[in-house]
Amino acid sequence: MPPGRRKPVLVGYDGSDGSTRAVLWAARYALAAKMPLVVAHCWVWPFFTQDLGPVTGIDDSGLRREAQKIVAEGHDLAVRAEPGLVSSKRLLVGFPAETLTRLSTQSSLVVTGTRGLGGFSGLLVGSVSLHLAASSSCPIVVVRGARPVHDTILVAVDGSPESDRAVITAGGLATTLHKSLHILHVRAYRRRSVEEAPTDATDPILERAKALLSEQPELSVTQEVVTAPSIPGLLVQRADQASCIVLGAKGNNTLGARLGSTVHAVLHHTKGNVVVVR
Repeated sequence: MPPGRRKPVLVGYDGSDGSTRAVLWAARYALAAKMPLVVAHCWVWPFFTQDLGPVTGIDDSGLRREAQKIVAEGHDLAVRAEPGLVSSKRLLVGFPAETLTRLSTQSSLVVTGTRGLGGFSGLLVGSVSLHLAASSSCPIVVVRGARPVHDTILVAVDGSPESDRAVITAGGLATTLHKSLHILHVRAYRRRSVEEAPTDATDPILERAKALLSEQPELSVTQEVVTAPSIPGLLVQRADQASCIVLGAKGNNTLGARLGSTVHAVLHHTKGNVVVVR
């Protein structure tokens, strides 16, 4: 499908360091994927006042003009970083979490930083990113590093429908970004004999994941099954050694919740980029 007809990559920008990294990552990915990029800035002042400027006698002033400057800054950042990128900017009235979630229905990927200007400095991941991870209609990328140095994309699998979609998304990311893909199934520790423990070759969840990539024979794929006392702990450790970790929003053991505890822990504690797939 021609780039102009594909759903765009959507990235939120508010002028923070985190959103700057998100724009740079999103611009690089969109260009590589031949997708258009939309840089969006959400502002809420119209909900609270009609005095949006300009201030009498002061050119280039007022709340509306300031918001326009912010979205233009984010767009210019993307264009300078990736010449040739097809891109546009949108100034949107609304709270970021709800607005970006609504726009995710029109996007192929939503990209966000870990925290915006409105977050508390002690938080490792902000409320907007958590809301998007739990509610986005398309995969969401929470960016900590604009240009990761590792050459492998890690996808965690458990055989759930969300896990299957995570594998397909991870395969697409690896192909687009010219990375290898490592499929990891972490099993909770149980007392069992060595003979009972599955191997990479016999683990049915790994076999299921590998089969989903059968139409991408050029993709370099490795796989591994590991037993660990803490599944989130091991994933956080492994994620720090990958370009990004891709996970389904919830697994087979999650009842009712829109975001599983494992994903929640990885979002909060990993040092790298996280992709969440619903």
